[in-house]
Amino acid sequence: MNTTQLECFLAVAETLNFSKAASLVNISQPAVSHQISSLEAELGVRLFMRTNKSVQLTKEGLRFLPDAELIVKTAAESVHRLGAASNEIKQSIGIGAHNKYELDAIVPVMREMKEKYSLFDPDITIMPFKSLDNLLEENKLQIILAIKGEDERPKEEFFTELCKCPIKLICSSDSELAHKKSVTMADIGGKRLVLLKRHKCAEAATAVYMQLGMPNSSDVIVADNCETAFAIVKAGLGVTVYPFLPSMKEEGLGYIDIEGISPASYGLYSKKLVKGELACEFVNTAKKVFQSIDNFEER
Repeated sequence: MNTTQLECFLAVAETLNFSKAASLVNISQPAVSHQISSLEAELGVRLFMRTNKSVQLTKEGLRFLPDAELIVKTAAESVHRLGAASNEIKQSIGIGAHNKYELDAIVPVMREMKEKYSLFDPDITIMPFKSLDNLLEENKLQIILAIKGEDERPKEEFFTELCKCPIKLICSSDSELAHKKSVTMADIGGKRLVLLKRHKCAEAATAVYMQLGMPNSSDVIVADNCETAFAIVKAGLGVTVYPFLPSMKEEGLGYIDIEGISPASYGLYSKKLVKGELACEFVNTAKKVFQSIDNFEER
């Protein structure tokens, strides 16, 4: 296995087109096909399903994708370190998030880390829930940003709470509900719901969905992720429910308290923290930053 094979694999995975991939890696299309075929032969699996009309990643290809990205990134950083004149060493940490809102919430923490370490280097991955758990277990990530779930997690994982997140109804700013300070479950029950796919939805939101009961399919829009769900809501096509995270407010949306619903907990999953390691410093910095925020909703 070599970096040329992996770069070709990543280019095809990104474009799902061998011709476009060849342009990205600056070699001929037959050469890209050869590199992919030799990589598949070496791994003993098919990475892509090819037809005359389409190219798709196989399940094995999807599993191999984060490993290939990590190998190529590590190789590039090694070359950079060996060739750099500076003796300074990057302070790298792998951080995972399930969506941009979880990530936006710790921007002040990353800014604070930059003040402490001039070469602070967060390697950020945004992926569905269970995928991130696997990367943490395999030590490819050191921190996962998340709404705390009640599902059983590996014993070696630890959760550090940063703040409480009220579960809110999210609606279009021109909805008749947008002017309300709070709503009841009955208020939501008559509305068309925008639901996130279960494996990409925080448990706190799923619990509210269950309390509402499963409406008729004609009254539901299923969204692939938060960003998609909120765009659909902003268009006035329905309402959704989600834990309100720091820095979450967007123009065109209203965020309404739901009566009788307990808040969720936002924080960091990690393995056991060791004093002096960067992950421990990151968690301690995050705790201090969030303790200094009086009202995170107004950030």
